[in-house]
Amino acid sequence: MRLAFWPVLALIGLAAAGCNSSSNDSGTTTASGGTTTGSTAKNSSGDKALVAFSQANSADPWRQVFDAATKAEAEKHPELTLQEQSAEDDANKQINQIDTLMLQHPKVLLVSPATEAVTTATDKAFDAGIPVVTLDRNVTDDKYTVYVGGDNKEIGRQAGEYIAKQLNGKGTVLMIQGIADATPTHDRRDGAMESFKKYPGITVISGDDCGYQRQKAQSYMETFLQGGKPFDAVYAHNDEMAIGAYNAWDQWNSGHGGKNKKPLFVGVDGCQKEVVDMIQAGKIDATFKYPVPGPKGVEVAADILKGNMPKDKKIVLPTEIVTKDTAAKYLAANPSLAK
Repeated sequence: MRLAFWPVLALIGLAAAGCNSSSNDSGTTTASGGTTTGSTAKNSSGDKALVAFSQANSADPWRQVFDAATKAEAEKHPELTLQEQSAEDDANKQINQIDTLMLQHPKVLLVSPATEAVTTATDKAFDAGIPVVTLDRNVTDDKYTVYVGGDNKEIGRQAGEYIAKQLNGKGTVLMIQGIADATPTHDRRDGAMESFKKYPGITVISGDDCGYQRQKAQSYMETFLQGGKPFDAVYAHNDEMAIGAYNAWDQWNSGHGGKNKKPLFVGVDGCQKEVVDMIQAGKIDATFKYPVPGPKGVEVAADILKGNMPKDKKIVLPTEIVTKDTAAKYLAANPSLAK
């Protein structure tokens, strides 16, 4: 269904808010299965502007941190209510959810697309005059107001450079990839390949799309190990897949005498205490922090509500590498990592 126009409308009344689903006044669940979040305080007019938030999924640890941080930031803004829908990485479901959210006349749409196919829905919102703030993953055209997220290509470059140097410029890298149609997958792959191409002694095996999921990566790695192809490093597009790949290798190694040299394992996200603990234990070698964009997205939405449109089309959040040498400091600086 194509919606020709969604007028801008403020929602009036109470909006409960929170970072979790506990039964208190910090969060309410809507009839459509989403959550509504906002500060319990009201602004001077008693109005709350609706900010719609379409999330790709809320299942993996990084996105759970993403959701909690986004809701926590929304609590700081009495002028808005945040309503979230999560699509379970189903593009068609997300398109339908965005269409439904638009019927509620939001003043801003925050969206982290499941895949590039969601561009059709964001285009409709943008064409109707709704500011569109893309988070983490971007759309395929310029019909959005601003993108907020990490620089995935730069993260890929840094990961590739780190791996190549650890291998002294020579070896085979198995790349375990995320969702094929997601922009971070393209960028984390392409950035790494830019670095690898500087080292003639580096060979890359392009692994399967494991959907950013631990179990899929573990199953893929189990099958790969059975094939007997030698490799020196695993570069996974997120930490969940790096953990899955390591677990598969560890089990394989235990069944083959336990004396095989451990390959490098490198991931991306840095949002889980588990992966930092594994780095300290020498199981995972490094991860690259991929900052959650939700809080900044809410800040941008609040500015838009005040009439302050973003000056730039892209807001890049900083990354950092976490290794055994820096893990303790990283844990101390990030006490709210997912358990």
